[in-house]
Amino acid sequence: MRKIRVLLAAATFVAALAALPVSAASRCFPEQPTACIDGRLRAIWEQHGGLATFGYPLAEPEPQDGRTIQRFEHATIAVIADRAPPADIEIVPLGSTLLASRTSAPAAPDLPRIGCKYFAETSQNVCAPFLAAWRSRALDLGQPGVTDAERIALLGAPITRARRELLADGRTVTVQWFARARLEDHGAGGIQFAMLGREALPPPPPTLGNGAAAYPGGFLTVAGAQLTRLGEPVQLKGVNYYPQRRPWAQMWDSWDATQIATELRDGRDRLAINTIRILLPYAAETDGATGKTRIAADSLRQLREIVQIAGSLNVRVIVALFDFENEFPAADAPEQHSQIQYLESLIGNFAGDDRIIGWDLHNEPDHYPAWKDGRADQVLDWLGRTADVVHRLAPNHLVTVGMGQYENLWRAGPDGRSVLDISDIISLHNYNAPDTARQLAEIRARTPKPIILGEFGWPSGPRCDNPQYSEAQQAAAYQAALRQSDGVVAGVVAWALRDFDAGPMLRWDTREEFYGLIRPDGTLKPAALQFRAAAGAPLTALVQTSLPLTGGDLRLPGGGNAPIYPRGAAFRIKGAFRILYEQYGGAASFGQPLGDAFVRERDGTVVQYFTAAVIELARGTSVTTFDTAALPEVLPLVQRAARVVPHGADFAASRGVALDGKTYPVAPSLRAFYTRAAGEWRFGRALSPLQSGQPPDRELQVQYFERGRIEVDPRSGNISASAVGAWAQAAFCKED
Repeated sequence: MRKIRVLLAAATFVAALAALPVSAASRCFPEQPTACIDGRLRAIWEQHGGLATFGYPLAEPEPQDGRTIQRFEHATIAVIADRAPPADIEIVPLGSTLLASRTSAPAAPDLPRIGCKYFAETSQNVCAPFLAAWRSRALDLGQPGVTDAERIALLGAPITRARRELLADGRTVTVQWFARARLEDHGAGGIQFAMLGREALPPPPPTLGNGAAAYPGGFLTVAGAQLTRLGEPVQLKGVNYYPQRRPWAQMWDSWDATQIATELRDGRDRLAINTIRILLPYAAETDGATGKTRIAADSLRQLREIVQIAGSLNVRVIVALFDFENEFPAADAPEQHSQIQYLESLIGNFAGDDRIIGWDLHNEPDHYPAWKDGRADQVLDWLGRTADVVHRLAPNHLVTVGMGQYENLWRAGPDGRSVLDISDIISLHNYNAPDTARQLAEIRARTPKPIILGEFGWPSGPRCDNPQYSEAQQAAAYQAALRQSDGVVAGVVAWALRDFDAGPMLRWDTREEFYGLIRPDGTLKPAALQFRAAAGAPLTALVQTSLPLTGGDLRLPGGGNAPIYPRGAAFRIKGAFRILYEQYGGAASFGQPLGDAFVRERDGTVVQYFTAAVIELARGTSVTTFDTAALPEVLPLVQRAARVVPHGADFAASRGVALDGKTYPVAPSLRAFYTRAAGEWRFGRALSPLQSGQPPDRELQVQYFERGRIEVDPRSGNISASAVGAWAQAAFCKED
């Protein structure tokens, strides 16, 4: 007797259709007349749930590497010619392929959970409501009953946890990715297969604004306040770009062009970008044959690769020059001649390349020490001379300068020229979204040239650093900036594409890590909806190259230096915090981390919230790695540099406990626990005797301390630190 497959549809289970004999008759779909199904592919489609499982066919069957494949809305089915049924069926792993194309960050490992099914091969669980759906679907491989192997053959093993994601239609739902599918929880609509087959289709060919086929090539030109290409108006829509986990100089020092290609494709596909702005460090070397200065070979190779990647995606590039460089030499200085030779060697390689929009002479030079030390005229004089050189070397490219303060755009230099004068397009860097319209009006009153928002955005974290650093505020900032600039600017270039993601690295979180439109797990933030709706058509280019992509995997800290996930935790502990956590009681003393460690903006203190404590690390403490053999010397240094915030008295007050201002001995039953946790450093002095807890802790015995509370469960005898850190986070880390 043939096995019956149970399918989930509209949140109810229904019996699957029995297998049909292989038939040559085609089955077509008037409501979706893209393609028909017949033969073995029709039998597979009908036996395993039809529309609910696979959706409509998107294309006719096609041969591919000894298989016949057919693409459907939810999946791609392959029939392998040299295998006998039922072993001839294979579901292509679209889930793994698509997820890998959208994020280079692997899903954080999970631990087995009660009521869930754990997959050791992927370190992930499947829990309700997805577990019932996963168990209800299987591919008939001829095995007795319905086996997990057959379920895996249809859906695959889970490759992420269940999580909230923004769908293409603007809805946010809970989804879980599997190797061959993505399941979506649509509430009353039940668990549904995602349209992975549609998402895997190549993008449509680019078009001009009027819908006509786009002509390749054509440098961008200025026509009044507009940018144009081949006589048609162009609207830039782009992002400032660094790869995830490789911001600033690390992008270039730890180069991985494959990661860059994946992330930029993601930005093109999901956000419809047509422009990127990259910041190129000033990396020069001496040519041994001529003695002249030139761009370093590695830097030139890397720039060629990223321009090639962008061009292949119909995305164009603005290159910001002299990043991190604080030398603005005088006209007759030897360093000025070296910089000109550097520009000749660099721009000479791209002067005829229409994938380049233009050159940003220096990123925010008014934020560098030279300007702040009173040498603004020297910087402005250098900008004018450098603009002349770039205009001479690349007459088909545009010149701009992204100043940090907009009012410095019209400050005149020694030769009487301002940045407005030397620029072809005016780049406004603006992180005060409500003031966008006023700033644009001030610039427009002084120049008729095209204006772009060259940098704008808002951080969505760290959560406990500033209540305004939230995804809601970020979305509001995008809405305000885009609304006020609509119809006024020739383009917008957001800061930035992705969160930089300090978590697995040895950096601490700062607001700079959180400006991205895409979270570290690859999901879109709410601000991405605002940005995605902005205007901007693909920008095809005539120049094409086929250089090999270079680079390798990012080396994450390992061993004793690695950030760790405690059992069941969603956040990491690293550096000095890991030392303290592991040496002074672990979860019993500190509880779980409630967020990654971050640098508090107002004073530079590094802070991490745990369930039972808040730990602060003094500014400038450099202990981020350690050798176990050196622990006896390192631990006292870390302990002196760190402190547990004294929230004990406030926590008592929040529980309605009135302390009398006295100190008490540590209760004998708590003495061993107190000592193991470095009691004086961890908990401080006792502020109360051991007493019965107040609601909702009535069943506990508790003792309050300066830096927390220790509690005893009389039923189990378990002793642990109370959730003072969670209380502090709720009290002090509110988001608007």
